[in-house]
Amino acid sequence: MKNLLILCDAFPPAFAPRMGGLCKYIQEYGWNVYVISEKQKNVGNISDVNPLRLELLNYYTKDNKFHWLCKFILDFLFHSKDREVINIFKQKYSDVKFDAILCSTYMLFPMYAASKISEMKNIPLVYDMRDVMEQFTGYEYALHRLFKNEKLNNLVHKIRNKKIRRERNYLLRKHNVVSTVSPWHVKLMKSLDVENVQLIYNGYDPQVFKPQVIKTDKFIIQYTGRILDSKLYDAGLLCEALQKLDNEGKILQENFSVNWNIDEKSAVIIRKLFSEFGVEKFLKIDNFVPQSEVPALLNESSIVLVLTNKMDEKGPKGIMTTKFFEALAVKKPILCVRSDEAYLEALINKTKCGIAARRVEEVEDFIMKQYKVWEKEHYITIDSDEALVKQFSRKFQASQFNDLLNSIIK
Repeated sequence: MKNLLILCDAFPPAFAPRMGGLCKYIQEYGWNVYVISEKQKNVGNISDVNPLRLELLNYYTKDNKFHWLCKFILDFLFHSKDREVINIFKQKYSDVKFDAILCSTYMLFPMYAASKISEMKNIPLVYDMRDVMEQFTGYEYALHRLFKNEKLNNLVHKIRNKKIRRERNYLLRKHNVVSTVSPWHVKLMKSLDVENVQLIYNGYDPQVFKPQVIKTDKFIIQYTGRILDSKLYDAGLLCEALQKLDNEGKILQENFSVNWNIDEKSAVIIRKLFSEFGVEKFLKIDNFVPQSEVPALLNESSIVLVLTNKMDEKGPKGIMTTKFFEALAVKKPILCVRSDEAYLEALINKTKCGIAARRVEEVEDFIMKQYKVWEKEHYITIDSDEALVKQFSRKFQASQFNDLLNSIIK
């Protein structure tokens, strides 16, 4: 057996399906997995992931804002969070001979720690870039507002972004082996002079996301997740289509619902949007559900909603949400609004799983086509190329990571 050290910014029971799925399936390829991550809010369980050993860093230990800010500044200036990861490695894993390190992140932490441990122990290293700052339209990914004044807040994030990107790019070039999640991300990595870049999409757990026949008394358009900003996730075409269909009497409140399992910040955005179009009567908002309950929600749906926006200089770039692949796995028709007019649209067309809509008429036609099927069956499924869909499973991705890790060991 080979030993793999995973350093990542989040790991189950936090929402971290990419590294959770990898840990679960790469053991089938002869890897013992050891993990160091940061403690995050729990949304699921770890029973089916089961790394050999797991250490969680509790860096922000107090709710006090002043304490949080001090820790934030220390980390920004001196990589204090990464240094604590290095200390955990020395204390807990000094007796293990590792064959490879995989560092998965969406920003910078824990890349510095991974680099130092790689050099200290002469262990080959792969960086897994799940997300990057360049894909966003602004500072949506920065969940904490440091100051009430928006201009001051944005100035701080601008300075922070510049530093993070400089250090990230240096580490990427230094170790020169990267996996990432979309063709756009691959192009970005190569533009940063990273030579060894492998595309490994996000995906679904094949043991969890399976199609089930669940008949419903309502036609349900379902969305689960977070909406950081309407510039990233534009549901305007959907609301416009609902408004037209409602005015024409083609959909009824009694048997038609758009269900959202989202956090309160996202709910504020959606309530405002539905109110502007006068279609609040079709709106149903609930809180997040544990990850274990998401498959049932998707299987109960008539259409799964995927939100994005047109990919251009001012729009989001390369975003292929995990929710898309999970909907693909349960064989539900997917409505993507607004189309990115790029890689996600191409993948939707290739898999024939739904539509990436550019015009309101496309949304109307798609909803009505599925609505007529539901009226007859009270259940909707799609035919899909199972061999193609399996390429997006966490099990297949584990084989891709296995090949990549073996290549750097050799």
